Amino acid sequence: MVVAAVLSASVAGCGGLSFGEPAGPEPFVGIELPPRPRDVPVRDVDPCDLLTEAQRAEIGLESPPLFSPADGSVLFEGPEPLCGSIANDPRAFGVTVATPYDGLGVSALTGRPVRPELTVIDVQGFPAVLARPGFDPLFCQVLVDVAPGAAVSVNFRDGGRRNIPQDDLCEGAVQVANAAMTTLLSLP
Repeated sequence: MVVAAVLSASVAGCGGLSFGEPAGPEPFVGIELPPRPRDVPVRDVDPCDLLTEAQRAEIGLESPPLFSPADGSVLFEGPEPLCGSIANDPRAFGVTVATPYDGLGVSALTGRPVRPELTVIDVQGFPAVLARPGFDPLFCQVLVDVAPGAAVSVNFRDGGRRNIPQDDLCEGAVQVANAAMTTLLSLP
């Protein structure tokens, strides 16, 4: 049930892929992302492959990864394959990693009626956005800009006990995003 809640609460980016010169950032309202160092295609990447067993153990994830196919995403208006997993001890939390493509990518966060607090961060040399939703203190999200209209999206959510401060959820989201990008960048 917790995995289903984590998967349904996930928000991810998606978009088209380009294999030429590094593309510029996607437009934000009031936020400008630095350029990405290169485009990294994610169309054929299984998001469950982005966290190795060692990384999952370090994060504390206990359940096997659960893949959800690339159905359309309401937020990102394109395919959003995602992978979810949970932890129960000592803290209950859920993590989803998504590789949305052919859609709005990171810029999807700017057109929502209720916008989270957005902070530009760096994840393994790529521009990213840390989204701290004030309307829901039970999760935090990181979207890494990997290609035009594409992202690696990490959602880190309280597992139902409601005892994890949002700052810790955001730290977890950044940790998972760094791990996922390390793996993605090492793929052939």
